[in-house]
Amino acid sequence: MQPEMVAGLFGLGGALVGAVVSTGAVIWQQRKIAHEAERVHLLGLAEAAANEVIRLSYELQDHFGQVVVDPNNSGHWGWLSRVEELSRSLEQQSLRFADPKVQYLLAWIQSEMLRDPVRLSQDENGPQTAPYWTLCADLRTVMGTVLRRQPFPEDKWESYAETSRLPRSPSY
Repeated sequence: MQPEMVAGLFGLGGALVGAVVSTGAVIWQQRKIAHEAERVHLLGLAEAAANEVIRLSYELQDHFGQVVVDPNNSGHWGWLSRVEELSRSLEQQSLRFADPKVQYLLAWIQSEMLRDPVRLSQDENGPQTAPYWTLCADLRTVMGTVLRRQPFPEDKWESYAETSRLPRSPSY
């Protein structure tokens, strides 16, 4: 082969290798940008959901503070209906969190609200000692960590796990 032909083939080969490498780098960069955009979008959804859960926790606290115990009272059924609505809203927001501990805690609180809402709202020592008060405060604490992008508060996880409310680690 003539030296000019070899030099031309090397030049062509170099150009092809350069084209493949630069195309690969562009594809990698585009995927990286798309992944980062998706991550930012999901974080935005979680932040919005955390803010909504905080708002719901205050609404739940106010609602549970006005319990109507007598089932013969028409207000009792309206009160229970509102508990179900608030529970559904809490469930909708729980779907936006990626952390399984946050999801599980929200699901547990929602089921606890529906299991026996009247019992949850009562304590002979006053509203600040009623179980709903603690649940609402815990909701705000956990959502605060979500907003600050901190890990799930282990003291909350352990306090719930010790009372057999939650497993020591999520199963999903």
